[in-house]
Amino acid sequence: MNIAFRRNLDQEFEVTSDKAALKGRVSAYKQGFILMKAQLSGSFKVPCDLCAEPFDIILDEKVELLLHEGAYSGADDKYDIVEIDSSIIDMDEILHSEIELIKNDYHRCDNCKK
Repeated sequence: MNIAFRRNLDQEFEVTSDKAALKGRVSAYKQGFILMKAQLSGSFKVPCDLCAEPFDIILDEKVELLLHEGAYSGADDKYDIVEIDSSIIDMDEILHSEIELIKNDYHRCDNCKK
């Protein structure tokens, strides 16, 4: 799902990928920024980092990001900032990025936690 990067943006969205979903709202925040508040839910399989057996990760996370059109060199105390390379916000890409961040964590299955 693509959303145009506009100053007066206020739109709900929902994107899915396999068994994962990102649902929320994007809205104008302050000059040059769009605030995305969403819920990441669903599940996906990851290999256990100890025994390599695949198991399901259950997703239930709040995702809040500031989106900026083009390069940005500052920081924000409350939100992570994501640079958008074009005037279009690709929500599927944001969902994919959030899933990849979770996949890169250290995961242990229930058997290896014991």
